[in-house]
Amino acid sequence: MDKSKSRSLLMGIGVFLLAKFKWVLALLKWTKFGGTLVTMMVSLGAYAALYGWKFGVAIVYLIFVHEMGHVVAAKRKGIEVSPAFFIPFMGAFISMKQMPRDAATEAYLAYGGPLAGLISFLPAVALYEWTGEPFWALVVFLGAMINLFNLIPVSPLDGGRIVSVLSTKIWLIGLILLGVYAFISHSPIVVFIFIIGAFSWWNRARESYRGGLLAYEKRKLTEFRKELLRWPNLISTWELKQSLIAQIETARRSEEENGGRRLIPFLQDEEKLAREQVRMDRQFAERMLALLQEWEYEPVQYEDADPDKPIPSHLLTDEVRKTDEVIAGVDEELQRYRTYYEAPASVKWKVLAAYLLLAGVLSVFMLYGHRIMELHR
Repeated sequence: MDKSKSRSLLMGIGVFLLAKFKWVLALLKWTKFGGTLVTMMVSLGAYAALYGWKFGVAIVYLIFVHEMGHVVAAKRKGIEVSPAFFIPFMGAFISMKQMPRDAATEAYLAYGGPLAGLISFLPAVALYEWTGEPFWALVVFLGAMINLFNLIPVSPLDGGRIVSVLSTKIWLIGLILLGVYAFISHSPIVVFIFIIGAFSWWNRARESYRGGLLAYEKRKLTEFRKELLRWPNLISTWELKQSLIAQIETARRSEEENGGRRLIPFLQDEEKLAREQVRMDRQFAERMLALLQEWEYEPVQYEDADPDKPIPSHLLTDEVRKTDEVIAGVDEELQRYRTYYEAPASVKWKVLAAYLLLAGVLSVFMLYGHRIMELHR
């Protein structure tokens, strides 16, 4: 039977199954792994329609085992992840339901995928040596290539997440290599990964600037909270109002004078940070003035109608509580910026050795599979 007839037969079987077993698909969607099974079958059908069912089964199997490597690694670290979802011609993905505590943990999760990917095609090596069937060499080549590609040191690929323990500056090198490959190959998938990688590198490179902004925001929030606690003891709010109005006007004038000129990231970060601080000053002053005006019109309540026992303002109490929550969130983010990518030298050496060893072994197997396919051409 030729390829076109086989393809037509597969598509016919697929249509029949969809028509007769819609209830099975509906049931799968409500199970934990329903999304995995449905998307896996869709991907299998797409690959089989274009390249034949044997290729489709092989590629879906290789991708599935790779993703299960991530799942197993996540389970070992106590991190919950979603089931795997397949995207035809793009691969598959899982999502973490919580952030790893540090880059070393994230590297462990990332390493699990290519390591499982290596294990996935080892049986094909034995099958080729036993049968001499070139199809198994193709499986070896595909498995090695998929996992080696994932080791390119660009976030969000596994390689980028692994080398982040060493230095995220390596991402730029990976981006350059990936950009050259995208230019040569004209592959939409590679271009897409390059774009995502560029955003990841940019966000990481700007963390120092954002850390400065967060530190200033925490300072303003702390001052804001302290001011709210002082209000119940005020005899008059007149001076406070005038001070806030003056702060708002001063900040607005400064924004009008300096807000029109575009600033170059990295080169003019200090000026940009100063501009953002003025903007924050205005926003906090406006927020405080609006809250002050609302608080003045809030009726005072007393415990047991005793004028010597005023009940604390619910408006101010709620605002202090909300401010405490925001401060806690800012603290957590600042702590992540400071410590997330820190790791002992021993961990860095282990990660580097494991990364280079896995990349080397995958390279050898890719050349092995390619050489055999060339012999059988």
